[in-house]
Amino acid sequence: MSDPVSPLGNDGFITDLDVRIWMRDNDPSSNLLLDDYEFSPEELRTAMTLTVDHWNDIPPYIGCHDVKTFPWRSKLLAGTAANLLFIAAHRFRRNSLKYNAGGMAIADQEKYAEYDGAAARLWQEFKDWAQLNKRALNAEHGWRSAG
Repeated sequence: MSDPVSPLGNDGFITDLDVRIWMRDNDPSSNLLLDDYEFSPEELRTAMTLTVDHWNDIPPYIGCHDVKTFPWRSKLLAGTAANLLFIAAHRFRRNSLKYNAGGMAIADQEKYAEYDGAAARLWQEFKDWAQLNKRALNAEHGWRSAG
């Protein structure tokens, strides 16, 4: 019998495709200006790893995971999306150049504030959840050991 918690097709962990679908980065032809994926496979893996690292690095130091064993899929997805948006915001900031041509002002890389804002909201949600969940798990472990 299959595990009712585990999603079909990916053994329970977040895949690159899951992230791409959530970020609307799964069809290069839909990215009109890029005609490519917005995020590289390396950026996806780094964003996931940074999210799990944050969980592992905050006290109390219980429940150490990696990207394949992190049990909260939706929270890993939110944290990964936040990190990807921060990565993109840095790229937009670095490539920002306003210019005028033929009487038109062009600023196609002026998206970093929007990306930073969306990233900050998602990251704060993840951090708040992680802190609360760590406290709850710590209390649960404490009661188990006292009983």
